[in-house]
Amino acid sequence: MKIVGVSACTVGIAHTYMAKKAIEDECAKRGWECKVEAQGGMGIEDELTQEDVDSADLVIETIDVGIEGEDRFEAKAAEGRLYKVGTADAISDAAKVIDDALAAAGIDASATAAKAEDAKPVATAAPGGPKPAEKKSIFAEPGKTLLNAFNTGVSYFIPIVVIGGVFLAFSLASGTAGASGMEVTNPFMVSLNTIGMAGISMMIPVLAAYIAYSMAGKPALAPGFVLGYLVNNAVTTPSGASVSTGFLGAMIMAVICGYFVRWMKTWKVNDTINTIMPILIIPILTSLVLGMAYIYILATPLGFVMDWLTAALGSLQGGSAVVLGLVIGVMTAFDMGGPINKTASTFTMALMASSIYGPNGMFRVAVAVPPLACGIASLVARNKFDDADRQMGISAIFMGCIGITEGAIPFAVKDLAHTLPGICIGSAVGAGLAAFQGIDCYVPHGGFIVALATSNVGLFCLDIVIGALVGAAILVVMKPKLDSAK
Repeated sequence: MKIVGVSACTVGIAHTYMAKKAIEDECAKRGWECKVEAQGGMGIEDELTQEDVDSADLVIETIDVGIEGEDRFEAKAAEGRLYKVGTADAISDAAKVIDDALAAAGIDASATAAKAEDAKPVATAAPGGPKPAEKKSIFAEPGKTLLNAFNTGVSYFIPIVVIGGVFLAFSLASGTAGASGMEVTNPFMVSLNTIGMAGISMMIPVLAAYIAYSMAGKPALAPGFVLGYLVNNAVTTPSGASVSTGFLGAMIMAVICGYFVRWMKTWKVNDTINTIMPILIIPILTSLVLGMAYIYILATPLGFVMDWLTAALGSLQGGSAVVLGLVIGVMTAFDMGGPINKTASTFTMALMASSIYGPNGMFRVAVAVPPLACGIASLVARNKFDDADRQMGISAIFMGCIGITEGAIPFAVKDLAHTLPGICIGSAVGAGLAAFQGIDCYVPHGGFIVALATSNVGLFCLDIVIGALVGAAILVVMKPKLDSAK
């Protein structure tokens, strides 16, 4: 049996490699050949060749975003031998993922055997399995399509936000408070500020372009950039108003662009026209039709909603800000880097494009709390955690310090019922404190390593520590002693 696959998560750091390892380890236990390509933050690793794919019995994609090279798997998809799940599914139960993939493809793994000593094992299809895949509607699986699309947009969006946020934070830190905000006078810092602003101005176009790209491939990329630029800059509507809709307009127009390009790709045209469809006809018609639709129809209502949202979030203070912080904290810890966590992340980063950094400050405190809480608890309550837990705890503390929530996953997998309440409450406390104190974070990452890119270094670090200690205390109280657990 030979299984190949691709693993890719939103950020491309933790879930990508954890899912890859989980599938490879499970295949190794079964004595099967396996190769999983990682499309992470450093690019493509262990890249699958077309020969690897063609010779495989099954392809398993553990992905949360759109991936590069999807066309390599078209033949396997047509045979019903392509199976897709999220990275969190593979991390939590790789054996089930593989068994479900085999069942979906109609493969009887027990029938795989060598016919001769030097023969290669092959898979045998079970009765009724696999049939050619039916042609799907352009609106098939909308929930999954949109989730993957937004995650893909965010994964490309993050490095741009880092460039803009870091450079702006350092340049503004050197300025002095004036009537119109921080005034930067140092020539070098002014140049740094210019570079940062270039990054900030690219955030929305990149987000829109790669949401559209995830949904409809390369033909949607150029119109996605154009529409992203359009919504990020003020346009004059028929009423004469000047409107900019920012991240909300970008996400909506990107989704419309993705579906519009999907529809255009179904057109039946002759071979001559078909060759220029992706580079001429689709980009031009999409940009023209949707650009005009945005200016004449959508800009005014979207602008009204965006102005209301910006004003409401920008004015949050006291109790209302704390409530938002509590919600963000719970969402952050609930699935430790999964879809709910990424939803909160997308929300806070999108607001950064509108110069609202408070929710991002709440989220960046919260992401560090779960692994720190688990690590501290494992080292303190020695009668409730074994040696393996303490080894995991040391790694979890390190991951918490650099803002990687996934460091808590091993503890949750082992004992979810006693782990989840503590880390959720701890994250909520940390994020709530950050909200009450009005802490802004100017970069899309968390943990102590980004403290210098916040509006208050000391309070930011203190909130992480308090949240972690609260979470650890609850974990220690709820966790049964090892003897009683057995």
